[in-house]
Amino acid sequence: MEIFADYIRSNVLIALFLSIGIGYAIGKIKIGKFQLGGIAGSLIIAVIIGQLGFNVPGILKTAFFALFIYACGYEGGPKFFGALNNKASMKFVISSFFMTVIGLLCVLFCAYYFDLDRGLAAGLAAGGLTQSAIIGTAGNSIGNLGLNPELTKQLQTNVAVGYSVTYIFGTLGPVLMVGTILPLIMKWDLRKSAIELEKSQSKGIVLGENEFLALEKVSSRIYEITKDSKYVGKTARELEEDFKEKIFLLDVSQNGSTIKVDNYDNYIFKENDWVVIGGKTKALLSLDGVLGTEIFDCTKFSTTTTEYKKSIIFHYKKFAGKTIEEIKTLLPPAATLGFVVAQVYRENEELPLKPDFKFEVGDEVILTGRKQNIDSSFKLLGYATPSKNVVDYITFSIGMILGIMIGEITLPIAGIPISLGTGGGCLFSGLIFGWLKSRFPKVGGIDTGTVSFLKVFGLVVFVVIVGLNAGKSALVTIEQYGMTLFWLGVFVTMVPQVITFLFDYFILKIKNPVDSVAIIAGGRSANPAYAEVLRKTQNSTPVLPFSVGYAVANVFLTMWGPVIVGIITKN
Repeated sequence: MEIFADYIRSNVLIALFLSIGIGYAIGKIKIGKFQLGGIAGSLIIAVIIGQLGFNVPGILKTAFFALFIYACGYEGGPKFFGALNNKASMKFVISSFFMTVIGLLCVLFCAYYFDLDRGLAAGLAAGGLTQSAIIGTAGNSIGNLGLNPELTKQLQTNVAVGYSVTYIFGTLGPVLMVGTILPLIMKWDLRKSAIELEKSQSKGIVLGENEFLALEKVSSRIYEITKDSKYVGKTARELEEDFKEKIFLLDVSQNGSTIKVDNYDNYIFKENDWVVIGGKTKALLSLDGVLGTEIFDCTKFSTTTTEYKKSIIFHYKKFAGKTIEEIKTLLPPAATLGFVVAQVYRENEELPLKPDFKFEVGDEVILTGRKQNIDSSFKLLGYATPSKNVVDYITFSIGMILGIMIGEITLPIAGIPISLGTGGGCLFSGLIFGWLKSRFPKVGGIDTGTVSFLKVFGLVVFVVIVGLNAGKSALVTIEQYGMTLFWLGVFVTMVPQVITFLFDYFILKIKNPVDSVAIIAGGRSANPAYAEVLRKTQNSTPVLPFSVGYAVANVFLTMWGPVIVGIITKN
């Protein structure tokens, strides 16, 4: 056993990945509705393995935390700044900010009356408010205090200890609050409220999870032009205009063989032609008997009949806030033919294309139809969507450098020198570059898969290094403060939720049950609580309040790390 311990002790990377692997295995175990999660599981295992004695270089810890926090900012930037610029979301912004402030005040209250040092206070905030990023921002700030190395390490260890002791209830508390306590006290039926809210938002159209408007999807069908068709002798352009450009001609077969058509817009339909028509399903269904007879035998057509799809970024402000029918009136008639709008994404979320849907600058729009028509028209609406599967390392490096430089700036606040540190600086930089990418997609960015990897891997490596370095001093602190920290964690977890609910209900007038519980979950960045809300509502109505609250809370809770370290004076 001693040989194995010596081997692990001399191979830090093995200890690191061993902590991650075992930690995630433990984190997947479910006890009822509770699941520890991989991050907390990895930290606990790292503290245990850390009893062997490790001293992982601090620069490694700082680097991985910087990657994690930059990715958080980059991902949340569009929603954060979008919420600040949206009057409809301002109540959610105010509520979320209020929650973070009350959380900070609760932590400071506990630190003052229970004589907690800077590290334990920051750890209490990280676990009680379930914001793992505080471990990093507070740890960086402690490292910048100029204390002796032993004291610095002890305080940073205490951050991890405070987090590990309070995190479990910090995760469970919001789930109980939004899923059980508030609905029980207020006599709310979240499912019923969610259905009513969705009906009011969608003018009676209610979509469940993984449902879509089937007749608004794009498909294709084959028709034979009959002699009594009113379109014999008319052009494809006339057909498309009659159906408000919701269909388009794709292919033509005469006498059993596909023919080449140079200009589909001006093609003249002839009796006995077989034609492939693409477009919105609802429009296609109405063609049978009008254009001709629907044919279910496709053997007369070449298997190379194709439909073209192109993703563009909606760019021009003159079209913003307008429906597709309103936009068509501003375009040359020929520019609206030969394709349809198949899908629209806003901030990476697909939106239902209802008749009254209004486009916004920055929307990703999927056009489907004839290649020549799309290629000649899309530039009137925007520009081709840049590849999402690449990382622009130049822009990424600039963002990281700026974040590190911003983090080194120190400003006196009420006589207390406070800096954002590397974590806070990279968070701020990530917010800016993420927002820039959403507004100007041509700006080089990071694909979503890489962002997700940086967030998870950056954080887990960081907390594992903290746990490995904590060593035996972590157990001493747990023995000294264990139960006290646990109950303080309960206080910090529950009190801000109660006060914020009352503030929302009576001051901000957020009285819709779904909005109320979703913004409480978002204001704490509480993903498990959000999952519970989604389980109860069974639709997407909680998405807006949660996502706004989550974006705001992520920023301010992360910034509270340096603030706590600056205000608390006990070492």
